[in-house]
Amino acid sequence: MPWNMETPLEDGRQNLAAATCDAPAPAAGYRIYAIGGSDFSGVSSTVEIYDTLAKTWSTISPLPTARQNLAAASGPGRLFALGGDNGASALTTHETYDPAAGAWSAAPPLLTARSGLAAALGRDGRIYAIGGRNPGYLTTVEVFDPVANTWTTAAAMPTPRAELAAVTGPDGLIYAIGGQNDTGNLDVVEIFNPVTNTWATGPSLPAGRTGLAAAVGPDGLIYAFGGDDPSNLASTSVFSYDPTATAWVLQSSIPILAAQAFLAGVTGPDGLVYAIGGEIDSLQTATVEALTVATTAKAPDPYIGNGTYQSPDIILVNQSTNNVVPIGGAPGGAWDTLLIPYSNYTVSCVVYNDANVAAPNTKVRFWHFPGGVGTAGALISEETVTVPPNSSIVVTSSSPFQSGAAGTHECAVVSLANAQSPYFNIDPTTATEVIDPTVPHPAGSAHFGSAWRNTNSVTVGGEIKVWNLSFAANSHEIEPALVKLTVTANKVAVDWDRTGEMARIRKAVEGACSDRRLPLFLVPEIRAHLPSADCDLRIHVCEEKGKRPRGGAEHHVTVRHGESALFEVSGRIPDDARTGDIFLVNVAAHYPAARRRKEAIVEYLEVIYVK
Repeated sequence: MPWNMETPLEDGRQNLAAATCDAPAPAAGYRIYAIGGSDFSGVSSTVEIYDTLAKTWSTISPLPTARQNLAAASGPGRLFALGGDNGASALTTHETYDPAAGAWSAAPPLLTARSGLAAALGRDGRIYAIGGRNPGYLTTVEVFDPVANTWTTAAAMPTPRAELAAVTGPDGLIYAIGGQNDTGNLDVVEIFNPVTNTWATGPSLPAGRTGLAAAVGPDGLIYAFGGDDPSNLASTSVFSYDPTATAWVLQSSIPILAAQAFLAGVTGPDGLVYAIGGEIDSLQTATVEALTVATTAKAPDPYIGNGTYQSPDIILVNQSTNNVVPIGGAPGGAWDTLLIPYSNYTVSCVVYNDANVAAPNTKVRFWHFPGGVGTAGALISEETVTVPPNSSIVVTSSSPFQSGAAGTHECAVVSLANAQSPYFNIDPTTATEVIDPTVPHPAGSAHFGSAWRNTNSVTVGGEIKVWNLSFAANSHEIEPALVKLTVTANKVAVDWDRTGEMARIRKAVEGACSDRRLPLFLVPEIRAHLPSADCDLRIHVCEEKGKRPRGGAEHHVTVRHGESALFEVSGRIPDDARTGDIFLVNVAAHYPAARRRKEAIVEYLEVIYVK
């Protein structure tokens, strides 16, 4: 389990914070964020992000408030920077970063100004701010609810301290580790239970540490590293703790390479444990190290092997014929799932486990998303299974997936969670919480927490050139929302990838032995350059029963809580279309920002093959 030197920070800093959060682009994976601290110029507002695949740091929008000795945590699509000081006084400052918007904004301030605090994301989705000083050492714990957008207090920590570390363990408990107070550098470890709102005394560190960092490895162990020892000398020690054991262990074989104190620690999207920045010999450092954990498979690793929006790991079986519904139903078609109207289909999913230990209590949820562009979905069933080690199983829903009327389109969706998993340990209990199926975790892996079968293809031939698609837009918001509907079309000509630049790209992909689960024309970067098609596209909003007003390629519709706004999209295959041509029809619903939801675009892609 060696530590390896990674690409250093562009701006060497100490007393900084770090967290892993979404990349500043939708569906682009996750990044490590190094936030604030102090550099050679003083208190810093610098924020850098690390791409663990490209091994590069880049600078993004700075903190609105420069500060050091702050804490950071992340939730779905949001980064939280809490407290700290400006070099003179402790702050209540709380700012959040939205990766999709690429911007920071002010959030409700902490109830108590505090510097040298620690923070952790609880299993309940709330942010816990723990300890610190102002100017004396604090025991207070504050809890931020991102949904209610409010702070409350929790039970106070038994030992007042600052410069501590905090992590949420694989058991769902929050560990407050080390730090310092008037008695010196501490070996104290105290454990908070968010469910019972109580603290307990945990096993002490082998030695006192302040200004240390901590992270949870993919093996389910808690790692505490760096910091100053009782003599105020920077340490290279690494301690580990198994929550099922009774004592911390000094990992004598894996000391960090540099004696770093007042550093930041985080588990990266690649499953490595990172030690970032800090102080070496009283000077700020840009050093970044990563620990490759030689997992002994203490943590299960259940996942769906094929996420994306047309996953072959979701299996639909016609209950009348007992036949599996194929993914490819048209020449070259990888995205058509053609169902018989008003029929029941058995829906199953393949769930994998890469670990050498079983994954008990894995929750597999099956969902039915109507229309393809709505934000509402209904739970079909919830199954709890054990996935064997180094194996996979097929999990079948106890209730069927029901197709709709002719011309309607539904999405079969599967999500999974396991409380002991280092990556998919938060269970989506509502449709809006189902995670993005295009983002693997760890980055670069084929591990996904959800999968979809949501695009049907329409086959057009002979004299039949006109088609209609039916949709429903939905919203969970109490207030009505004015949703903009748009539809566009692109053409993929027959043999489009046999000449010119596309031929070279196709040969390069095939030569690299890449696993092409999607046709090249569905790769977003390539699809964006396809020529538009004149398919006489029109949106028809069904405002009254039986009335179908004529529309255009853009329309607005009012969506109300608990109701479905029905609409149809019609189009026509151009007269000059040839056999083998493919048309991509993209339907999008543009939802405005609301009190509890940021602006969002939900899209549906229809693939039409001409034969």
